[in-house]
Amino acid sequence: MSGGYSGLTVLDLSQVIAGPFCTRLLSDLGADVVRVEAPAGDIMRRLPITYDTDLSTAFAQYNVGKRSVGINLKDPKGRELALRLAERADLVVENFRPGALDRLGLGWEVLRERNPRLILCSIGLFGTTGPYAHLSGHGMVAEAYSGLMSLTGEDGGPYTHFGTPLADLNAGVHALAAIGAALYQRQETGRGTHVDISSFDALFAMIDQAVGQAVFTGGEREYGRYGSKHPQTVPSGVLTAGNGEAATFSAVGDEAWGALANAMGRPELADDPRFVDIEVRIGHRGELYRIIDDWAQTFASADELVAALGKAGLPGARIRSVAENIADPHLLARGTLAPVDLRGEAGEQLVQSAPYVMSDAAVGPKAPPPHIGEHTSQVLTEMLGIGPAELDGLYAAGTIHASTRMDSTS
Repeated sequence: MSGGYSGLTVLDLSQVIAGPFCTRLLSDLGADVVRVEAPAGDIMRRLPITYDTDLSTAFAQYNVGKRSVGINLKDPKGRELALRLAERADLVVENFRPGALDRLGLGWEVLRERNPRLILCSIGLFGTTGPYAHLSGHGMVAEAYSGLMSLTGEDGGPYTHFGTPLADLNAGVHALAAIGAALYQRQETGRGTHVDISSFDALFAMIDQAVGQAVFTGGEREYGRYGSKHPQTVPSGVLTAGNGEAATFSAVGDEAWGALANAMGRPELADDPRFVDIEVRIGHRGELYRIIDDWAQTFASADELVAALGKAGLPGARIRSVAENIADPHLLARGTLAPVDLRGEAGEQLVQSAPYVMSDAAVGPKAPPPHIGEHTSQVLTEMLGIGPAELDGLYAAGTIHASTRMDSTS
């Protein structure tokens, strides 16, 4: 089977995480993703753990399956090569600083003139319009601006960063969704469009009930930081067993709360005036959570606690480490962890894959991550028809480059 996006050609001008994650997903779905890189390559190539001269586990995660073309975009001839590639592409993805693409002569108006069917997807901190568009920064800036960071950590404690670059990854997924809509629109109209993704916008859009409550109460009712116990969907959150292991749980709604009260051996709590419905449970959540915490401590392990919750028909799960999941049979069976030959001493390793299962399409990495400019000659020959003599001249002039001349036209 081929991928759902087989036949789609993507010119990837992005770097680090947000853009490369989006194009990695596109690649796993079958697209031919051609990365354009400067001689130094993406900074992710040099982050731990490195396993070759210009390859690392961080880079592999976001770039398996892609081809790399070394082009100096500041060279007028390099700029023209990029424009010629864009003429033959379906999609360009970029996450340059605001205005940088225009300064390179590769802005939307130029690209659209050269290829009216082209879709340009720009991914940035605040997008290309609006009063914040001129500001630059990284994912934690989006976390802070969005208000999401104001909801993390324990009440009265320090604000905390997420355990993953959530702003960048979330923006990449939203970009993938918007690109699908743009492709459908082009199918109907024959014209391309500029998709403008802001990681600030995308994070704010992810916030659950806190926004609606702030709007409807004029800001008087806010979540604040609630740490391990949810302040609205009461009771739910994290419990700790007697051995210190932790598990999540949820008993939201009167029926579920009654089931938990029975499981705790205290069915009378379901009719207690402090806990009889969701609104009063919210008002007395401190007392309620202390009762549930004391019950959780009676279990020798989180697995025993989860088993008791399951017997009562309630959801729960022991909190796993990432290391536990690298051998998880469910992730392996669904292809969310997929083996990829990273070449050299690294050999075959498991790499995260696009988390989609499609009945009539192949999803997953199809090639190892590329060296810098590994496919320069191959791509310029295939897509632009450039011959060996012209290629040699472009290499000699520094317009194009490769970390190794192992690249092939075959």
